[in-house]
Amino acid sequence: MPECLCYIYHHMAFELYGMLAGNVSPTTGENVKPAYGGAEEAFLKKVVTPIYKIIEMEAERSKTMKSKHSHWRNYDDLNEYFWSRDCFRLGWPMRADADFFKTPNFVLNPRDQTNGEHRPAGNDHWMGKVNFVEIRSFWHIFRSFDRMWSFLILSLQAMVIVAWNGGTPGDIFDAGVFKQVLSIFITAAVMKMGQAILDIVLSWKARRSMSLAVKLRYILKLLSGAAWVVILPVTYAYTSDNPTGLNRTIKSWFGDGRNQPSLYILAVVIYLSPNMLAATLFIFPVLRRFLEKSNLKVVALIMWWSQPRLFVGRGMHEGAFSLFKYTMFWVVLLATKLVVSFYVEIRPLVQPTKDIMKVPITTFQWHEFFPHAKNNIGVVIALWAPIILVYFMDTQIWYAIFSTLVGGIYGACRRLGEIRTLGMLRSRFESLPKAFNDHLIPNDSKRRGFRSAFSSKPYKKPEDGKEEDKIAARFAQIWNLIITSFRQEDLIDNREKDLLLVPYCKDREMDMIQWPPFLLASKIPIALDMAADSGGKDRD
Repeated sequence: MPECLCYIYHHMAFELYGMLAGNVSPTTGENVKPAYGGAEEAFLKKVVTPIYKIIEMEAERSKTMKSKHSHWRNYDDLNEYFWSRDCFRLGWPMRADADFFKTPNFVLNPRDQTNGEHRPAGNDHWMGKVNFVEIRSFWHIFRSFDRMWSFLILSLQAMVIVAWNGGTPGDIFDAGVFKQVLSIFITAAVMKMGQAILDIVLSWKARRSMSLAVKLRYILKLLSGAAWVVILPVTYAYTSDNPTGLNRTIKSWFGDGRNQPSLYILAVVIYLSPNMLAATLFIFPVLRRFLEKSNLKVVALIMWWSQPRLFVGRGMHEGAFSLFKYTMFWVVLLATKLVVSFYVEIRPLVQPTKDIMKVPITTFQWHEFFPHAKNNIGVVIALWAPIILVYFMDTQIWYAIFSTLVGGIYGACRRLGEIRTLGMLRSRFESLPKAFNDHLIPNDSKRRGFRSAFSSKPYKKPEDGKEEDKIAARFAQIWNLIITSFRQEDLIDNREKDLLLVPYCKDREMDMIQWPPFLLASKIPIALDMAADSGGKDRD
């Protein structure tokens, strides 16, 4: 509990300074003395024990009572109590009746009925949770992965529309089909409002610890989502020449004006403007890094709408090339998934669905569930339900396939797993000092030119016997530092340290190493084998 330790240290340091300076206590009129001094083991009994007991009782309550998360304090609540200035109400010496030491009435084991200050284990004025109170619900799955769920649902809607109106991806360029595909933005607006509602519901118990800016952001997100749920369907209804169903109803509510397709396109562009900004910042990490570090009010407002203000990791993003590789991986994966889903799962079901819907119903068996049904809607649901489940679940299968392929190719290019035996390991030790020098030691002569600036190969220069000795000596120095640090951290014992050290001569200008390369290639792996076989025995 670091914050609790800081609280204790704050008061003890204040007492120490008062004692050293000879200050007089305003309460007693005497020189400042330690609040817990004098008695034997006073600090253990009056400071450590009460705090430990309250932690023990809360932990016992969480194990035995099987209560909700909001009915007991965990580590975060006990530690975060010392985050604010309210913790100073605990006092020094700590008051036994402070709210930090209060617990609700419940039955404990007999040994836990009292603590070091002989206070009852239960109290009617329990302070409760300090900050966030988790609401455990399966809706967290949809809230945490909302972008993936939204993408899959919108893609499914678009594929069903294309398959229903022709069956080939090229049909999307037809004006009528394209207009129907544009209805996915209405679905997106509905899901956006649902996400805003989930954010408020699942964060409701944390409202007391939220700042005003965070609360305002949640409210504006909800109002914005509700507004787009109204605006997009209304503007979409005006794009239809001969509206039917819900479109005709909306047009009757707001007036039967002329066909205005550009109005819906304009609304979609405005609706997607935050997403366009987010995509731009994603493509150009340099721009995002600059905006996150900026303290301008306009920039802060824009970033505040997209995400809360960051204090940890601000301006720390991957490079453009890394983002490109990451993006291409997911683009290829999702494109493959959608192509297979369209041709294997969605399109084969369209014609059977149309045939089933044409069959009239003569005998009503479940008229309680579908009182006005004119088609076999139950058969259609039974036909599509397993396919929809597979559609939402097979993304992880494609991810496993692609990650295996990409990981295998990457590992082969980097030659990972090439050394499989101890014999191969010994053979590599002969080139270890030279590889260490090429990759980790700066070169004396720098390469020049545009081509060398982008070359990943190490600079090579002619070597003689003396240069090889220098390389071996440099490696021996670093190697011995590593082995010494292993011993200091008690990872190896003295015998293993002596076996792993590479001796070199300091008196001869650090140029000569006592082990020639062929001994270096043989003795160090043998030492590693012996260290492994010893199993950490004979430790000091």
